[in-house]
Amino acid sequence: MNIGQFSLKYKYFVLSLAIAIVLFGLYAKSTIKTQMSPDTNAPMTTVIVQYPGASAEDVAKDIVKPMEDEFGSLDGLTKLKSTSQDNVASIRLEFNYGMDVDQAAIDVQNSVNRIRGTVPATMQEPRVLKFSSSDKPVVTVSLSSDSADLKDLRQLAEDKIGFDLQLVEGVASINQFGGNITEVQVKLDKNKLAAYGLTMDQAAKALSQNNIKAPGGKLIDNNKEILIRVDESFQDIEDIRKLRIPLAGGNFVYLEAIAEVKVSIEELESAYRFDGKDSIAIMITKKSDANTVEVVQNIKKELETLKVNYPFIDFEIAQDDSTFTNQMVDNMTSSVFMALLFTVILIMLFISNVSQSFVISVSMPLVFMITIGLMKLFDMKLDMVTLSALILSIGFVVDGAIVVVENIMTHHHDLGKDMSTAAIDGTEEISMPVIAGVLTTLVVLIPLLFIQGFVGEMFRPLALTVIFAISTSVVVALVIIPLFTVMFDKFKFRKAEKFIKIVTVPFNNLMNKVLNFYSALLKISLKHKSKMFVVIIVLLVLSARFLVTNGVEMLPKFDSGTSYVSLEMKQGTALSDTAEAVGIIEKILSEEKSVIGYDTQIGYEKDSNQLSDFGIMGINQAVITINLTPRTERKETIWEFQEKLRAQIDQIPDIQRFVVKEKGGTASSSSSAPLDIRISGPDPQLLYNLAIDLEEKIKTVEGTTNIYKSYNMDNLQLNIRMNKARVQELGLTNALVAQQIYNSIEGIKGTTMDLEEADNVNISVEYMDEYKQSIDSLLEVSISTPRGEKIPLREIASVDEGKRANIITKEDLEYTIDILGYTDTRAFSHITKDIQKILDTYPLPSGYSVGLTGENEDMGDSMKDMLFLLALAVIFVYLVLVPQFKSFLHPITIMATIPLVIIGIAPALWIADKYISMPVLLGVILLAGTVVNNSILVVDQAIINQNQGLSIEDSVLTAVRSRFRPIMMTALSDVVGMLPLALQLALGSERFSPLAIAVVGGMLAATFLTMIIIPVIYATFENFKSKHRKSLGAINTKGSYSNSSSYV
Repeated sequence: MNIGQFSLKYKYFVLSLAIAIVLFGLYAKSTIKTQMSPDTNAPMTTVIVQYPGASAEDVAKDIVKPMEDEFGSLDGLTKLKSTSQDNVASIRLEFNYGMDVDQAAIDVQNSVNRIRGTVPATMQEPRVLKFSSSDKPVVTVSLSSDSADLKDLRQLAEDKIGFDLQLVEGVASINQFGGNITEVQVKLDKNKLAAYGLTMDQAAKALSQNNIKAPGGKLIDNNKEILIRVDESFQDIEDIRKLRIPLAGGNFVYLEAIAEVKVSIEELESAYRFDGKDSIAIMITKKSDANTVEVVQNIKKELETLKVNYPFIDFEIAQDDSTFTNQMVDNMTSSVFMALLFTVILIMLFISNVSQSFVISVSMPLVFMITIGLMKLFDMKLDMVTLSALILSIGFVVDGAIVVVENIMTHHHDLGKDMSTAAIDGTEEISMPVIAGVLTTLVVLIPLLFIQGFVGEMFRPLALTVIFAISTSVVVALVIIPLFTVMFDKFKFRKAEKFIKIVTVPFNNLMNKVLNFYSALLKISLKHKSKMFVVIIVLLVLSARFLVTNGVEMLPKFDSGTSYVSLEMKQGTALSDTAEAVGIIEKILSEEKSVIGYDTQIGYEKDSNQLSDFGIMGINQAVITINLTPRTERKETIWEFQEKLRAQIDQIPDIQRFVVKEKGGTASSSSSAPLDIRISGPDPQLLYNLAIDLEEKIKTVEGTTNIYKSYNMDNLQLNIRMNKARVQELGLTNALVAQQIYNSIEGIKGTTMDLEEADNVNISVEYMDEYKQSIDSLLEVSISTPRGEKIPLREIASVDEGKRANIITKEDLEYTIDILGYTDTRAFSHITKDIQKILDTYPLPSGYSVGLTGENEDMGDSMKDMLFLLALAVIFVYLVLVPQFKSFLHPITIMATIPLVIIGIAPALWIADKYISMPVLLGVILLAGTVVNNSILVVDQAIINQNQGLSIEDSVLTAVRSRFRPIMMTALSDVVGMLPLALQLALGSERFSPLAIAVVGGMLAATFLTMIIIPVIYATFENFKSKHRKSLGAINTKGSYSNSSSYV
């Protein structure tokens, strides 16, 4: 029983299968997860270490160096980058693609544990974080009020509101930003402390030791278990004021006698504004396996409840990652339907038969239902990659159905068979060519499933989606379409077809004229084969020359509608001054019609280690997130908007450096910037001097924007020089002295208490402000020795002023400084080529090196992977064709159509103003597996014709005429199906539009040239074989060879 017989005999099973496919697809579509794009980052972990009171140099030496030495032996480690700043270190470890990030984090934690005893005791416990794109907030909620102050809002955000949002399904964590944080301040009078012979540390210990909530074990009384709990915590401020501080000789002093105790707010180090209004931000991060859209929907539902519970608070969504994702999915889904419509119209133009067109059209939604179902089973997501793949697949999935229906109708009309017999025989006859045609496409995509690295992470979902679609299209074409063809042939739509023929008749007349033109051109080409080869070679050379000089980029930019402004004021700038500069930018944004909202983070939250483009944030830094109207609703592009904004920010005084960039501005979210020029060497100061000079040179390169150094050497610093002999004589160590100095400036937060207005409030012990305002007051800090003595700092140390780096960076254990930047519309490869010329001639001291890294390095590796995949694609296609034709020669003839694609790709990229990129190379790979199908039809028919006794020239002429219609129908359906993606009609489609543009251009060129150059090559080879046989026959007649030779 062949496939056609199965389809008709078990029609109820086939119909049930079709219904089941629809239901399965609808379920999958309603439950499949969505996201903007796949996570393409290599497995990464980041170690954050707090080292209070230490300079960047001390952090690098005492913390980072021993950790780097330990991490260097970790399995699978590919990159090790550290950033040392005042009080904190960040070490990023990148591992091989494919490594389990959970296991990597465990290995890193074990390494941290091993060296814990070798680093300074004052280092706080390191935190090992797993890095993922899902670690970024998916929603930022703004809280503001006309009746409640920021202190109360902050308290609600941390306690009740924060708790409610944390319980929302899919939420991993929440963080607050901005506002005033309540604290209990114990302001010590340094002179009174000295008079009583006390130190800050003693006062802090007395507070901690007398503020106790602790278990006291359990007691068994009359066979009953009773838990014991010690609760001697502070109940109010008066308890703290009346705390007795022990003195020598058994006396005591009340804390209120030596300190001022009050409820106040922490020193402001962060501020948040939404659309220019002071607010509190709640930033919500989703769980790694949660769906962004669903989590945001859940959060919005909870916010509706919170609005009822807290009517005096204005809850507003400041940032919402799901907005662009939803718009992108909706736009691309519309593009899928548009592509389906274009394809149906084209089929109708060719066939002029409503029932046949309907049958072919039905195959597409059935295929996509199965495809989405398979995506759901394989835990794939709908994003810009997979949706682009669905659009790309439309033309390919209909090819099989077209060929099957066309062949069935040929058997019915031309051979006079009834529909059932025609369906059985026609499907059987065409089944192997259909399967073979699909195989040539599949074999070029399958290697993408196994390649590692960025290319694999980016394109594996696309390849898998196309594989699902094309594979299922064969099943639909061979099993379901024959039955549908027989069923729907009974329905006649004569009136509709009569109306349609108004368009289809002229169209088919046009196609006949094109066919006649081809036939005439082919006759001329067969007579002048050498001239035709010369023409093709010239076209190939010109196209290749254009592609070589056109420029290369890793991934095309896309207009996400979200911009970021990161700025840094001069070191030492107060938070209020930073906020004032930000206010100027906010005023500019409020007057822009295309801006629909913006929020601003100024400064930093303690212990949050938030990163900006200039490192871990300080009070002199700010980040503004700007939301624009969707690309399709505004006149200017996001890059035009950003260029205008840069010019305006450049006029604001005191902003030391700033970056304006779009969301998705780098190919990988872990990249600092597209341009990264790294200078390496042993001396950070000399690295900085070299970077100053190189930065100015790189700014002169056309196409560069936002050029800046990764750190500055302008931090003011007071260097405390210890008298080592005197320190040792007193039984002290440098570490003990440093900790006491830090406490005297920053204070001690050793315990907490519950207040009526807030729970778990920090109790801060510090000197009164007048004791922290000069170098003289610093030198009067009282240092306690192990013998109980108390001496001023000036007796064991001196102070001098200097400048230093605010950040120290290392890459793979070597000191580095990076010059970072962005690009405009000029080709990335042209920009890096000009930069490389500068680097090649730049004089460097011995032991120092400079080079382009970051995206340039990633692009080189990725392009090599893509070219390797292209070579594999060509080899695999050849190996598929050899057994099909039982020849090693005919596959070469067929594959001659592959190089022809660049004749179409070159002008297509030029017209669309696109550069060569990874999507373009993927398009070439895809073309390698699809354009050969047209050649297969021509060569296969030519062989059949030749075996039936036609001459070589007549065989190819007849083959082209008989195969012209199916070739044009399948090729043009491929083209029109990709038009929505090529035309960038959907948000986010810019990233993969070059793929569609390359396929459209390559498919058109290969299709039109295939019907000329492939017959010419075939005829050339066949004529050569014929002459070769004749010469062998003549030799055998003379007896030179005992056996005849065959040419394969």
